[in-house]
Amino acid sequence: MEPTILVEEDVDCDLELDGGVTVASSSDTSESSEPVCVIVSDPDEPVARDVPTILYTDVPPEDISNPGRFAAYVRSGDGESLQTQIRWVLSQGQQFRTDAPEQSQSDTPESNTPQLNGEWDRIRQLYEGTTTLIAADSVEELYQRALGLAGHILEFDNSSFLVHEGDGMYVRASDRCNLEEPGPIPADEGILGQTYQTRKSFLIDDVRTHPEAAPADPAYRSVVSVPMGEVGVFQAISNEVGAYDETDRRLAELLARYVSETRARIISEAEMAERREQIERLHHGATELATATTLNELFERTVEISDDILEFDISYVGRVEDDSIIPTAISSGTPADGAERVSLEDGGLAALAYTTGETHVADDVRDHPEARPAKRMYRAVLSVPIGDFGVFQAASFEADAFDDADVELAELLMAHVTVAAEHIDAETHLREERDRSSALFDHVSDAAVAYDVENETVSVRCVNQAFQETFGYDAADVVGTDLLGRVIPSEDERNDCENEDYDDCIPELLVAAGESYRGEVRRRTEDGIREFILNVVPLSPGEERGSGYAIYTDITERKKRESELERQNERLEEFANIVSHDLRNPLSIARGNLELAKETGDEDRFDTAQDALDQMEELIDDLLSLARRGQLVDETAPVEVASAARAAWSRTETADAQLTVSEGVKVEADKDRLVELLSNLFRNAVEHGRKDVSVTVGGLDGGFFVEDDGPGIEPERRDEVFEPGETTGGDGIGYGLAIVSSIAEAHGWSVIVTSGRSGGARFEFRA
Repeated sequence: MEPTILVEEDVDCDLELDGGVTVASSSDTSESSEPVCVIVSDPDEPVARDVPTILYTDVPPEDISNPGRFAAYVRSGDGESLQTQIRWVLSQGQQFRTDAPEQSQSDTPESNTPQLNGEWDRIRQLYEGTTTLIAADSVEELYQRALGLAGHILEFDNSSFLVHEGDGMYVRASDRCNLEEPGPIPADEGILGQTYQTRKSFLIDDVRTHPEAAPADPAYRSVVSVPMGEVGVFQAISNEVGAYDETDRRLAELLARYVSETRARIISEAEMAERREQIERLHHGATELATATTLNELFERTVEISDDILEFDISYVGRVEDDSIIPTAISSGTPADGAERVSLEDGGLAALAYTTGETHVADDVRDHPEARPAKRMYRAVLSVPIGDFGVFQAASFEADAFDDADVELAELLMAHVTVAAEHIDAETHLREERDRSSALFDHVSDAAVAYDVENETVSVRCVNQAFQETFGYDAADVVGTDLLGRVIPSEDERNDCENEDYDDCIPELLVAAGESYRGEVRRRTEDGIREFILNVVPLSPGEERGSGYAIYTDITERKKRESELERQNERLEEFANIVSHDLRNPLSIARGNLELAKETGDEDRFDTAQDALDQMEELIDDLLSLARRGQLVDETAPVEVASAARAAWSRTETADAQLTVSEGVKVEADKDRLVELLSNLFRNAVEHGRKDVSVTVGGLDGGFFVEDDGPGIEPERRDEVFEPGETTGGDGIGYGLAIVSSIAEAHGWSVIVTSGRSGGARFEFRA
């Protein structure tokens, strides 16, 4: 049955003992086995004679009556020492049970034997002295403090701590004045070897009579030799026979156990501190990795950090390219052939780590089936993958060189390296993409701009030469500014925009959402509003921000040509209608009258036919004017309106009509076309007014006017009179005012019809 530790209800402790030991409360009636140890907190608690009892209390040792009743004393709250005492008591079994008779609470200290009181006093002093052990900062300091306790409390005058390391036992601390060589001492010979091998204590009254004893000094007679855990042995030696008794042995065991456990704690804390320092240094080194700009530079720094912090014999990074692992970086001082190019198919542990994506450790490459060491001197190898980029390897000249801590630290470093490599790789691809984009950007024949969008602000990064030429904005003035503020037309400029929600459909902003766009837009240039096909290309979409390109293909001239072609097509259709209708009628009249003249000989028929032919000639002239010239004007210059009016009047059959002209009025115009415009207006006034109609030409704000005192034009027909074929009555054929409108439009003038001061027609022209 498992040994049971019985804990009184009022004891507040949390025990973590090795397997095979049961901890039970005194109130637990289900536990039927007899306890091998009892823990109490009340110093007046009755103690069973045959069960070791540990007092775990706040009461100071000097205030405890009859202390010999207890196997050990531990200050409340010192759980670590409590567990040490329990293990020590359990290891002694029946040997440590008190020899004092069972006593009641009325027993007094005076009823105990002086021997028990003296032993308790030494136990108490040893326990109190162990607090000095806990304060030791190093193993060496621990041994020296323990030697002090052995001499002062246990009264040992020749004590030593011996530790097993590699090939034997070594003296690590001793209070002997003439210390022999510290080692190695065989670990399987003499009382020292017996103690270490069996993990049992030895109390020898006279070494000369002991068959296994082999004292280093013939003067040695008695010895206490106790194991110090699994690490070594504590010995006290005397030149007197029977110098030590069982109490000395028990106290030596207690001291050795304290030293062993404190030593383990100090070593563990030192290892943890060293590891924390390594991790901190690794993290600091990782910040240096982040500054690398190429993979080769990154791997060089990786090896430097490994050599400096992890202190492996050899560190190496191989980069994977074309199904091979290529040496990229290796520890300084390593021979040139210390690493070699290997294939992923048969590359040993490096290839295995890379292809599996897992860390592999070979404790001895000579025994590992996958190992292919580049040098025979390599014994242990640690292989850690670096993502998809390569593999890190550490090699040692000794077998079993890498432990779990080495693996963890190497993996931690490679995690940083992998992140840095991914960043470099992404930056490299982005840089290459940007270079390609920039090359393409610079060679685009259309206007192009690279920009960033944030909070609906378009910030220009760069523009190409075509942009500068098309928009007329110099690159130095545009870069870093808001693109939309320059190119989006103002409210006045976009009045003719067909899109009513113009402000909500700015395509340049779409790159923030990662959207592309292709469509026609109007944009402002130094030369005014022009029309473009806009292509928007996003690069890096994100919430409310992003980057992209805008490419503007200028279609202004094409749109003008399309408009002109559309108007020409309309005129062709009009001409076809005129030819099929307006010319057909006078032609029929001429043909009919000629036939009648031929039959009847009536010469008056020839006059009628001649009038029809004259009408056809006039109609053809007007058609040719519209067809040949359309909206085109030659080079313009400042023209005196009065001079153009007199020239036009001289070319027009005006009968008894009168012309009045205001001097000093000038307009920017093609003079020949202006004369043609005025001629058509004068002819319209004469044809639709009286023979003595009066015509006036004068200036107005931004242009000029032509008015007569004829019958005028009805308000409901004023928007129609400029349509081809529309006539205001009389003998006109309805194309004069269409020609006037076409010439005005070619100059960029607006023209309206209103009433003159005398009730006639008034035409106003403004630039």
